[in-house]
Amino acid sequence: MRVAVQLEFKADRKEPLADMVRRVARLFESSGLEPTIEAGFGDGPAILRSTSAVERALKKYPHLAPLERTDAPQLLPGGLPPAGLPAVRRLTNTGSTHTFALADVIALAAGVPRSLPFHAVHVHFGHASFGTIAFPARLSPRTGVGITDGWWVNGRMRSLTAFYAVDGAAGAKKLPDPAPPIAAILAGLGKPRNKAQFVESEMTAGPAEAGASPVSLPADAVAVSPILRKYQTDLPAILARIGLPHDLPPAGEARRATLGASGPLKPTLVEAFAPRGYDCRGGSGLFTLRRRTPTNHFVDIDLDVGTWSRSVTFMFSVRGPSFNATLMSPVTARDAPSRQYPIGDTANWERIVANIAAIVDELERTFVPDITGAVEPAPAWFEPGR
Repeated sequence: MRVAVQLEFKADRKEPLADMVRRVARLFESSGLEPTIEAGFGDGPAILRSTSAVERALKKYPHLAPLERTDAPQLLPGGLPPAGLPAVRRLTNTGSTHTFALADVIALAAGVPRSLPFHAVHVHFGHASFGTIAFPARLSPRTGVGITDGWWVNGRMRSLTAFYAVDGAAGAKKLPDPAPPIAAILAGLGKPRNKAQFVESEMTAGPAEAGASPVSLPADAVAVSPILRKYQTDLPAILARIGLPHDLPPAGEARRATLGASGPLKPTLVEAFAPRGYDCRGGSGLFTLRRRTPTNHFVDIDLDVGTWSRSVTFMFSVRGPSFNATLMSPVTARDAPSRQYPIGDTANWERIVANIAAIVDELERTFVPDITGAVEPAPAWFEPGR
């Protein structure tokens, strides 16, 4: 089976963006590969900016005028913009026959963010040696090395990622290594902070919404879909049946109550879930607790604890190479599944975690075996990203 491997590397915002672009370009050169370069430098929506970085760039580099366009940053198949996504002014060679010279990419990147305050920047280095993989339209990861940099409310956000594709045998314990030139480039990028895999799967007709045409989905996703829908419908009854250890009030009522500030959240999670076989990662806005099943599927507990809101949202997932069956559950039987619940003080957090643990125990007994029993075991090398 064809597998795309995604690697996420440290992208230090202290490193100037132009230096990062140069560093990646040098890795390709030292590996003997001449990359294809696709780049985009875009303004933000007018409401979020007082000046146009594109206009500034064109005054300084008028030869880039053929790269200017005003459209939606992402287009649907057929070239149509997604509904509600505003058009932005940008310099890009995406979807065109124009080339974006490396020297020009570096020159623009050198001005970010002070003299050229682009709202969003992406630079992609591609080469056939990274391999290819086919997924449904707009879902296929692009193999190569990608750099992104963009505005956010608490400062610039930066990412450095790489995708490569290999053939993985279902019975193998590990995936084959990429080609030596690609391996050299990846080694030069540093130690990956995170790794994820995307498997090319057999497609079949999935359920269609009323009045819509059937869509093609991975066979495993089609198999687990009715099971997931059943549990989504039955979740309130499940919570009522198991009887949660703490009868917490609804989120709105708890939010109006006077609750003190909580201390560290992770120790309570580790104490509750380490004996259940879960590891725990996170600590700044999001915790992911994970265990591997005997069938090499993964069970994830995702807790969004909010950077500012200090509220928790609870998601429980069973994941395989071509499916992700996720339930959003409330932490009290008196609330809606998607509601954020205020964390409050340490004692209240402990009650919340005790309720989550009780829900997890029930889903481990029922939901997990129902999902994993409907699909084939996953390969031993399978590991989804966090």
